Amino acid sequence: MATHNNFLQSLAQKCQDQFGNQCDQLTIIFPNKRAGVYFADYLAQLYDRPIWSPAILSFEEFIEQKQNKNFADDLQMIFLLYKAYKEIVKQPEDFDAFFPWGEMILKDYNDIDNYLVDVDHIFRVIKSQKELDEAFQHLSEKDQQIIQGFWKGFLPTPNKKQTEFISTWSILAELYARFNALLDESGLIYKGRMFREYADQVSSEETTIWFAGFNALTRAEEKIIKSYLEFGTADIFWDVDEYYFNDNNQESGTFFREYAADEHFKASITRDLKQTINEASLSIDVLSAPFGMGQIKAAAQKIEKLSLSSAEQSELLVILTDESLLQNVLHALPEQIEKANVTMGWPIAQSRIYLFISKAIALYDKYQSNGFKKILHKEVLNILEYNDLLNITQERINKFDSIGIKNNNVYPSVEYVIEEFPELSTILKSVETTQELLTQFITFFSELEFNNLTDIDRSVAVLIHSTLKRIDSALKQHGVALSFTSFNKLFLKLGNTLKLPLSGDHKQGIQMMGILETRNLSFKHVLIIGMNEGKWPKDSSNTSFIPYNIRKAFDLPTVEHQDAMQSYLFYRLLHSAENLWISYNNISEFNHNGELSRYVRQLQFESNLAFNTSALVNPIVAESSPEITIQKQGEVLDKLGEFLSTGSEPIKRLSPSALNTYIDCKLKFYFQHIEKIKEPDELLEDMDPSLFGNLLHGAMEHLYESKKHWTAEDIKHSKTELDQAIRQSFEDQKLSEERVQTGRQLIAYEVIKSYMQRILVFDESHSPFTILGLEATDCFVDFPIETIDGSVKVGLKGVIDRIDEYEEIVRVLDYKSGRDDRKFGLMFDLIDGKSNKRNKAVFQLFYYCLLYKENHPDIKRPIQPGLFNSKDLFDDQFDALITQTIDRKNRLVLSYADFEEDFKEVLLYLLTEMFNPNIPFSQTEDEQKCQYCTYKQICNKG
Repeated sequence: MATHNNFLQSLAQKCQDQFGNQCDQLTIIFPNKRAGVYFADYLAQLYDRPIWSPAILSFEEFIEQKQNKNFADDLQMIFLLYKAYKEIVKQPEDFDAFFPWGEMILKDYNDIDNYLVDVDHIFRVIKSQKELDEAFQHLSEKDQQIIQGFWKGFLPTPNKKQTEFISTWSILAELYARFNALLDESGLIYKGRMFREYADQVSSEETTIWFAGFNALTRAEEKIIKSYLEFGTADIFWDVDEYYFNDNNQESGTFFREYAADEHFKASITRDLKQTINEASLSIDVLSAPFGMGQIKAAAQKIEKLSLSSAEQSELLVILTDESLLQNVLHALPEQIEKANVTMGWPIAQSRIYLFISKAIALYDKYQSNGFKKILHKEVLNILEYNDLLNITQERINKFDSIGIKNNNVYPSVEYVIEEFPELSTILKSVETTQELLTQFITFFSELEFNNLTDIDRSVAVLIHSTLKRIDSALKQHGVALSFTSFNKLFLKLGNTLKLPLSGDHKQGIQMMGILETRNLSFKHVLIIGMNEGKWPKDSSNTSFIPYNIRKAFDLPTVEHQDAMQSYLFYRLLHSAENLWISYNNISEFNHNGELSRYVRQLQFESNLAFNTSALVNPIVAESSPEITIQKQGEVLDKLGEFLSTGSEPIKRLSPSALNTYIDCKLKFYFQHIEKIKEPDELLEDMDPSLFGNLLHGAMEHLYESKKHWTAEDIKHSKTELDQAIRQSFEDQKLSEERVQTGRQLIAYEVIKSYMQRILVFDESHSPFTILGLEATDCFVDFPIETIDGSVKVGLKGVIDRIDEYEEIVRVLDYKSGRDDRKFGLMFDLIDGKSNKRNKAVFQLFYYCLLYKENHPDIKRPIQPGLFNSKDLFDDQFDALITQTIDRKNRLVLSYADFEEDFKEVLLYLLTEMFNPNIPFSQTEDEQKCQYCTYKQICNKG
């Protein structure tokens, strides 16, 4: 049993005292159903044998019984309102644009009816603002600004979209009338109008009526209750405390003070006024913690510390100001909690079945332009993340993924996807209209194996299924055509507005609720998670066509009204609680202020209650990542030795890119070339620099592979074959047009074409020439070095983009699509990983020259390195020659022979260091190189 301050329990005692065993002579009305459930339980505890229960109803249920119309749900109302709107407006907006404004109008209409406002009067007042604008057109601009400045405080100026939507608010009254006429024709009604109509036709009842636990009454509710009180067969009971009632500054008591001045309510409020908060021996703990998870973990520790028995656990209430925390809270509960009974509306947007369907709908919106024939590989995988809902094994998904990666099938056809996964046939079938899509999804839910779903997903599936059927029916009935985009937006909106009504057993286990669900209920132990300003009280956004001052003038609910309601819900928890534990997020971030609710601040400042404040702090210690060094010994040394030759052919050979990797970061070289830790295979969806370079190299190879001897005339003719060569290169990389090139691929296609055109301009002016090799892969060298174990040879290899002969010169040419430079400084700088002057491209060119020279030892003609770099390619005076610049003196590299000795010296130095067992593989000191490194998660750098 709860304490004597339990409102519902004391009300049950009054019921027994007054009606004895004849409780069926009483009808008792609460603000919501939940209070009635608890009241019935308290009442049953007072009797030792069965009796007839009083009729226990929510106010809404009570009024609903008094009329013969059906409640219109939100979807029915928005579609009927749109129908009325289209009948009135000559050039109506489409449904997508109408929807947000329609929701706002429906809320305003409901408020107007709930508060018994004269419809014509209020909309005439709103419209008058626009008439005022026109009336003062004859005044000077300055005088107009003075007049408008005065009215600005009372009436808003609609933005352009609002002006386009409804012409200066003038149709709202007419729209109200037509909307209600359509509701009448359909036999429907909404809550505000239902209360308004009954307020004018209240009749006496044969049984006694008690109204209990109300706080902020609408004018319609107030009129109905007063009518019953005047009949003399009714009473009203309040849950109110002197603490906030007697203090005019306390917003919690705003409505009670107003009712106490009314002759109908004065006596009952005086009777029910009690003093509990000031006399409470209440322990209040306030904890600040980072983010939701910090609060949840602290709450779990608090629950464990309470050490409640099974019988006592029902006296514990956990309030979540943010329903999205529910699942995490449930997972964090200590083992001693046997049951957790959730009573709140849970947004279905967090459920897996909703996320699955929303992703599928988004695909139709995205791919409607291509007839929904192809979709991104990764978007198929996104859908298949919910494979358990469809009984699809992970093995099948892995097979699909690996085949897609192998073939680089970025855009698989829908037909192929359905062939691999027939379970998706209903979801991914091509349709022409949203109506067909709705039918398709309705069929999907009809055929869904519900046994595969969790209880939550099963309940959400039923809710979504019924919602889709209602949308389908409404579209057909009212002749509304939605685009895929509009339907996608509507479904996303429903994800946040549709809530799964969760309710548990109030007799067993801890109780978990949202803020509104706590009305009239009393608990001994209360934990509030997320007591932030903006959460409780919630931010009051002014989503209304009715300006603030007009709302206030017509006694419609305003921000102050909402704050008073929310404040009361907090303070009434103090009536019976013995332990109150509050947590809030102390981190300020985007759209979150990190401040404790002002209600708690008020209580700290005004009351004599004891507060214990604490903070959950996660100390952040900036630990430096330990250095990783790999010693060249044992198995590591053996693997490194595979690049060496001591008389036989080396097992492996080093490429220039491998050497560049070693120069940049020795540890990266170890991961990549010693341990063979490779990047995971993935689809080449985006045009990364490596892929772009491969496409350029491939296209140039295809262009020149048809013949060896090229004249200027041949080159002119080859310009007509550029597209064919590029397409072939795209096919080599599995990016053919058959698979629908993405926007970036199309851009890359054109950029590559422009590069090739510039290369041909150069070649035409440097012709004739003879091709000696394209993408030459047969260049191997065994380079001698001295190690501590004696003389060895290092296996080297390379793929040279192009080797040709021009005017008795052998040119070794490289294509570079990045920002590579044709200038370099000291030769040693080419292997200095710490130097910002290091030129990788030039190092690579000299390396290729060495390979060619060593493979053609008898060559007499000069070998000339050349670089087609995109940085300089479009200069009118472009020349492929590279240049050494030292102390501002430039020296063209006309022949490799002039630099051969110096290059061999630095290469010898590099390779000797690489195979020195006393120099370990270590990390680079330049963390900028780590930013895009594949292995940075291993190193924890960058």
